[in-house]
Amino acid sequence: MGVLVPIARLLFSAIFITSGLNHFIQLDALTAVAQASGVPEPRWAVLLSGAALVLGGLSVLLGVFARLGAAALALFLLGSAFMVHRFWLVADPMEAQNQLIHFMKNLSMAGGALFIVYFGSGPYSLRRSGRQEGFGGKLGSPPLRR
Repeated sequence: MGVLVPIARLLFSAIFITSGLNHFIQLDALTAVAQASGVPEPRWAVLLSGAALVLGGLSVLLGVFARLGAAALALFLLGSAFMVHRFWLVADPMEAQNQLIHFMKNLSMAGGALFIVYFGSGPYSLRRSGRQEGFGGKLGSPPLRR
């Protein structure tokens, strides 16, 4: 059943890698969206978030520094949920519903990213043998605990 883990990492990371690349391809359009949402320094925010999405997605996909990459993805998802998808401020009911869907999607995916932060990348990853990525436990050590 361990083969499910790399499949899950592929399915989870695909949206972040493609969306991150889209941040560079559609830079002007996404900068306008960020600016309209009140994001400070919108062009830099789009560029930095695009880099975080691509690098975070690749780290999860490959299992190299997956905890760190997943933490970056969780931060992006939570930040964009509360800064861009503010459904509670939208007057049009259809657009409010659309923003609510995106808000809840981001919260859900942030929860998935936090699972990776906690449990690590799992089997079939490219991490260095003998160490877990991210917060540096030994291979086979329990997940992060208090």
